[in-house]
Amino acid sequence: MVFPPTPAQTVAAVVTGVGTAAYYATPDVISSRAVRGWAKAGLTALAVAASVPELRATWAIAREQQQFASQATPREVLRSLPTSSRAAGFGFVAVVLAGSVGCVLSAERWAFRHGQARAASGKRLPHTGPALLYGALAGGLWLLPTPSAPQ
Repeated sequence: MVFPPTPAQTVAAVVTGVGTAAYYATPDVISSRAVRGWAKAGLTALAVAASVPELRATWAIAREQQQFASQATPREVLRSLPTSSRAAGFGFVAVVLAGSVGCVLSAERWAFRHGQARAASGKRLPHTGPALLYGALAGGLWLLPTPSAPQ
């Protein structure tokens, strides 16, 4: 049985979709690199703020499920590990985080270069077309059913 999205999911989906489309379309509207950076930072902050209620609800469900699975909190489990295991775990997290940031930066550069190539070929609003697709994908991800959704 599929349940309709919650109001928080709907708000997050719309704000994320519109914000993502605006984020990637900024080169068509704002020529200054510095102003474009500040606009993108504001759009990112807006999308994150819109997702906070849904994230809080998800975290509450995860905490509740974790309490039933085990009485040990993640902090207690981390403290019980030897120092070498903690260091290896933090190192792994750092590598994954750095890899994620690198992938995001590569994708951002690719999208910008792709738009610039479209502009050079004479396309009008070359960044906006792909930006609408990126926005639809980002917003649509919020509407996917979660594993914690009632079945």
